[in-house]
Amino acid sequence: MRFTLSWLKHFLETDATLETIANSLTMIGLEVESIEDKSQSLANFEVAYITSTEKHPQADKLQICHVQTADKVLQIVCGGHNARAGIKVALAKIGAVIPNSDFKIKESTIRGIASMGMLCSAEELGLNEKSDGIIELDSDAQIGDNIASYIGANDPVIDINITPNRADALGVYGIARDLAAYGIGVLKKLDIPIIKENFDTNYQLTVGDSDACPFFSIREIKSLNNIPSPKWLQDLLKNIGIGSISPVVDVTNYISYSFGQPMHAYDADKIANGLSIEKLSNNDKINALNDKEYELQNGDLVIKDTNSIQCIAGIIGSADSACSLSTKNIILEAAVFCPKSITKTGRDLRIDTDSRYRFERNVDREFTLKALDIATNMIMEICGGEASKTLSTGINKLPIRKIDFPLYFLHSRTNMMLDSCQVTHILKKLGFICEDNTQSINITIPSWRYDVSIKEDIVEEIVRIHGYNNIPQDILPEMEIARIIPVGHKRISDFKRQCAIKGYTEVVTWSFMDSKKAELFTSLKDELILQNPISSDLDYMRPSILPNLLQICCNNLNRSFQNLSFFELGPIFKDTSDNVINNLCGVRVGRIAEKNSHKEDRQFDVFDIKADIAAILESAKLDLNKCQIINNAPDYFHPTRSATISLGKNIIGYFGQVHPLILKKYEIDVDVMAFELNINNIPYSSEKFGKRPEYAISNYQMVTRDYAFIIDIDVPAMDLLNLVKNTDKKLIKSVNLFDIYSGDKIEQGKKSIALSVNIQDQDRTLTDADIAIINQKIIAGMKQKFSAILRDC
Repeated sequence: MRFTLSWLKHFLETDATLETIANSLTMIGLEVESIEDKSQSLANFEVAYITSTEKHPQADKLQICHVQTADKVLQIVCGGHNARAGIKVALAKIGAVIPNSDFKIKESTIRGIASMGMLCSAEELGLNEKSDGIIELDSDAQIGDNIASYIGANDPVIDINITPNRADALGVYGIARDLAAYGIGVLKKLDIPIIKENFDTNYQLTVGDSDACPFFSIREIKSLNNIPSPKWLQDLLKNIGIGSISPVVDVTNYISYSFGQPMHAYDADKIANGLSIEKLSNNDKINALNDKEYELQNGDLVIKDTNSIQCIAGIIGSADSACSLSTKNIILEAAVFCPKSITKTGRDLRIDTDSRYRFERNVDREFTLKALDIATNMIMEICGGEASKTLSTGINKLPIRKIDFPLYFLHSRTNMMLDSCQVTHILKKLGFICEDNTQSINITIPSWRYDVSIKEDIVEEIVRIHGYNNIPQDILPEMEIARIIPVGHKRISDFKRQCAIKGYTEVVTWSFMDSKKAELFTSLKDELILQNPISSDLDYMRPSILPNLLQICCNNLNRSFQNLSFFELGPIFKDTSDNVINNLCGVRVGRIAEKNSHKEDRQFDVFDIKADIAAILESAKLDLNKCQIINNAPDYFHPTRSATISLGKNIIGYFGQVHPLILKKYEIDVDVMAFELNINNIPYSSEKFGKRPEYAISNYQMVTRDYAFIIDIDVPAMDLLNLVKNTDKKLIKSVNLFDIYSGDKIEQGKKSIALSVNIQDQDRTLTDADIAIINQKIIAGMKQKFSAILRDC
């Protein structure tokens, strides 16, 4: 929410400094994000007058300008094509710093000609305007005046962060009310003009869905003399980044930012018969005011005349009925729309407007007609004309909401000791109506405070105005706390530590994501769609952490970081049940190590991810070899370079290479390896904490035997390893896979797998006969289960 200091003081009588106001806003929960004061950056810029020009002898595109300042004539070399005698310009004096480039003006020589300053364009002055040549000022500009004062840039701009519950602070008047309650000045009385209504409008007004549009009002204004908006209004809007279009449009923007009530104006000569507010029953299109065409869907709330759609209700109007300086007659609209309806349409169409932003958070229904009167009065003061009677439909009064607030409740929640007079004084300044009943206060909630509904909300209002720093500090009683870490917490800590040991960096991302990205990973469920997301691209509860990690990879790759390893442990959402699914997800991109002459230089592959999972599961006392690994991972993994890990009927997780088509959606052009583990399905170890048994080392010789088997190409190597290990668990100490081959001399559809088996007894030296028995068991078992043939080496 951006506004200027003078705009605030239009509603607030105060002598407080800008710094005091900014600190006070933050203290009452309206956090100041930035303050922009262009008057400081434009201190060395002034209005000047070009008395004469001549061509530069050494450059065809340069001119030598003789410029009159407040006290002398300067010679300045200028490249602006519109530099000419007789115009007033913006002069950057020696020592000035150009705002948009930080270039410091110095006395210089350009192609042999001395130049004592610079003539500036609007873009160079930081006015957010594309420039074609130097800025030309009006003839009434006074030579020597500071340029910031002339262009209205001497008004500091305050930008505050409004939380979603504070819709009342989306207008400058609401912010002024809070500051007045905090003691920063006095809130000025708001005068609502009485409009002279000269005629009844002939336009009709109908609302087809009163739930989606609880209140709608219009007023026709005829015979406007559209002239440019007054300078004060243009300057206010320009300073917050809104360009002036016409007085009618400028006034609606002013009302929206002053009181939080969005408004819309139609060119009445382009409206047929009247306006109808309804939900579409068929798909349709609209050419909007932002020069974009939108395809509307069945159920979208629109405003129509008898010919076509004239507005996407509460979001943006149609270009077909837009107002301009040539408009003579208008229909002025002030309405209230259902936040859910606005959110759905805005999200589906991906339109973000100031109007949508305010309607999504609710507007003060009881102020709507007052806003219409204020806007009507302003337009007629600027453009003249005559107004019709107001035509409205729906209810603009809300049921009275009351809270009985016992005084002890404030003390029980905050330890503050405030009497009823102090509490009543604060609440009345915020617009609440209070009736003191000895031990409690009966509070009537104002219409603009939708966020206040329970006693705790009243406590919050009192505390933020009285001051969080005034909460008494009490020493808490000493308590003996047993230093026992719950097993679940310890296990999560172990998982995170293991990831860090393996070289992963922990990240924490939103628990929601873009529904269009989510659809790549799961079928969307309506119950997981957020009704009021903080952003249109964070509108779905995440079904997996992987999409968020891929976005982080994309962001880092775009910044030329090539070797990436990230992990996150947090909840994912499959439905709206209370069962939280804790998921551990990790991704690897790039090389296993930075380029180094002493280390292997290769890309991360599926087996690296598998090794990471083995280490993570080992920290939970689960041997990966005891799990089933099957090639049937979800579709967002590569079909032949991924697998599912199961333990009985429970799926532990997935690992592998992310599918190239998924990576394409994220604009990632390198391979990404990933894993997902369902923490809930990893069993707790039955081991008791205590001293580990001693590891027995055999004193007898270990025998190693190598085998090469030819098997079907689709048989997982893990199955072979498990079979060999289980052949004789007492004597076979380890089995390692050291080669996989398919090609020449190997039958098509087959592959050769080479295993190294280490055999050792704990109590004696093995004889040739012992080894021969194990050898025969391995070969027979492989042949029986996999039809494997021992390969001749």
